[in-house]
Amino acid sequence: IEQRLKALNHAWAELKQLAATRGQKLDESLTYQQFLAKVEEEEAWISEKQQLLSVEDYGDTMAAVQGLTAFEHEGIQNITALKDQLIAANHDQSPAILQRHANVIARWQKLLNDSDAR
Repeated sequence: IEQRLKALNHAWAELKQLAATRGQKLDESLTYQQFLAKVEEEEAWISEKQQLLSVEDYGDTMAAVQGLTAFEHEGIQNITALKDQLIAANHDQSPAILQRHANVIARWQKLLNDSDAR
């Protein structure tokens, strides 16, 4: 009976460890999905503002874009924070995360530069 109890306790400890590992992986996956959703949202926003900047008659449009870029900076900071969290956790998709983050930052910087140039 004692040996069986030890085996059962060992199996229970293993099961708890597997559940904890699975929970951690699910949390990482959720953070990754949040990162992807926010990147998609920011990329769509940047594309929309790039189109506004391409309009020749840019009087009110220009002021609107410049005002909104200051507001949207928070979204970029959120993406960077999620990226940092995922990289710190050694997420399986770290190279893709870094690349996607670099792409959205480059597009953001281009929008800011284009806005300043006008």
